[in-house]
Amino acid sequence: MGLFSKRNASDARSAAVEAETSAPEDEVDPPAEAPETVPQVSISVTTVNAAARTPEAPVSVPAAAPAPAPAPVEPDSNVDLAQALTALAEGGDERAMMHVLRQSIQGKLLLSTSLDGVSEEDKAAGRVPLGVHRDPEGAVYLLAFTSPRELEKTRTAEGPVSGVAVDAVWALRQATGDGYAGIVLNPADGKASAVVPKTLIVRLFGDGRNNDPAKQALAQPREADALQRLVAALAAHGGFVAGRAEVDEDGNRKTVGIAETRLGERRLLEVFTSPIEIAALGRGDDAYPVTAAELAAALRSDEGITGIIVNPAAPWLDVDRAQLAPLLDVR
Repeated sequence: MGLFSKRNASDARSAAVEAETSAPEDEVDPPAEAPETVPQVSISVTTVNAAARTPEAPVSVPAAAPAPAPAPVEPDSNVDLAQALTALAEGGDERAMMHVLRQSIQGKLLLSTSLDGVSEEDKAAGRVPLGVHRDPEGAVYLLAFTSPRELEKTRTAEGPVSGVAVDAVWALRQATGDGYAGIVLNPADGKASAVVPKTLIVRLFGDGRNNDPAKQALAQPREADALQRLVAALAAHGGFVAGRAEVDEDGNRKTVGIAETRLGERRLLEVFTSPIEIAALGRGDDAYPVTAAELAAALRSDEGITGIIVNPAAPWLDVDRAQLAPLLDVR
């Protein structure tokens, strides 16, 4: 599948270069809607009183049995999300809001839980009641924390609050389930808390084509197999490319210019795990979903492309062509 036409683009680190091939209109998927809708939905910055926290019915969480919040050493803290919340609280614009959304779907989050009355069997299985906040209208929000330190701020007279660590994506999807109105991030922080409504989370995940495994591979500590896991996720699920439609004199779309990045002598195709990653660059590009086979065909069609760069707005990873064999082999 040919995807490219001549096009200039840029990202936070380098000038982009032009792509050289073109595609007829019927070979290009329509742009996803998420980049257009996400920036127009507001996030409120607020503080939720810890006393308002109430337990929900037990939920099976995909993690080990919960434990009391540890001491202030925070090796597993979601630092990027905490920093994004601080920037938003300090008067950030829509870009700061989108940065919160991007960071909210990576790494781990801590959910508060109460172990009172929970059997040892349920604890071992991870079946625990999760702490929630109910607003004056009765809407229920899941509570999530970026670090043990933030969870510790909800300490009550009875002692520390217990927490369970889960993948951030799991927590957000849980908050879109029946009975929830959304999620509150760092509810006990008087400065940098955010209430993310369910409607926004649904838009964040789009139409289900987001490549969550690839996003998680980028978000986790860079272990030796991080690159292999990223390439495997792209080979299995595809992703998105950033483009702008070119039209003829009659207003009909001819081709779509797809963004590349140049790092030194390397030409890297920009690949994204979700539309919001494209919107976060602030270039006004549309998001075009591509299957793994389409992405592989595009790379095979131009030997001059030396690799890819995934999620240039960071956290990012660039991959040389020689390391893309599992993706290039997809037909």
